[in-house]
Amino acid sequence: MASCITSPVRFLALLLLSAAVPAAVRASAPCDSCYYDCLHVAMKTNLLHDAALTPDFGLEIALPRHISVGVEGVYAWWSNASEHRYWRLRGIWADVSYWFGRASRRRALTGHHIGIYGSCHDFDFEFGNKGWQSRRPTFGAGISYGYSFRLNHRLNLDLSVRAGYTGGHITVYRPECGKYVCLDNYYRRYVGITGLAVTLVWFPGRGSLNNPAR
Repeated sequence: MASCITSPVRFLALLLLSAAVPAAVRASAPCDSCYYDCLHVAMKTNLLHDAALTPDFGLEIALPRHISVGVEGVYAWWSNASEHRYWRLRGIWADVSYWFGRASRRRALTGHHIGIYGSCHDFDFEFGNKGWQSRRPTFGAGISYGYSFRLNHRLNLDLSVRAGYTGGHITVYRPECGKYVCLDNYYRRYVGITGLAVTLVWFPGRGSLNNPAR
């Protein structure tokens, strides 16, 4: 897992560094110029992942020319050893999106958006007497589409879907006598819907600092 997360973690560090720098607004520049020069930083969480007991956190930066870049991570490591139940998942997504439509011209990270993404994750799910585990990282890539709308001055709600390819090695096992017996081992390829998101988006700051309004 470490090998697939190294590059995205560096990207996340750059995003955090960007978030620490106040959004630059040229006071003397006209609105049209500010629209193309200002950066906006948002923190977000996919409420569907959170509801599934899989904490989710992401950052997204709105760049000039209707472009945004984002990174999102999930981590859950719940277990009940006495009953051999596991709910383990860790992963990361990185994406680049293009925003279009009237709403996107009035407010950052608002309105329609399409994009491309890449993902890397691993998991271990066990219920009852059977489990499914990816001992090696599972990779994915594809496209996304969504629509984000304003909740209040600093909050948005983003509804989106991802579709593409994902593939990885899957081990099917059964816990037995304190050990784990392998039942099957195969490489699974999947093409189709890879993710749904109901994402709460927050623009941190006060006053004109990081104000999402154009």
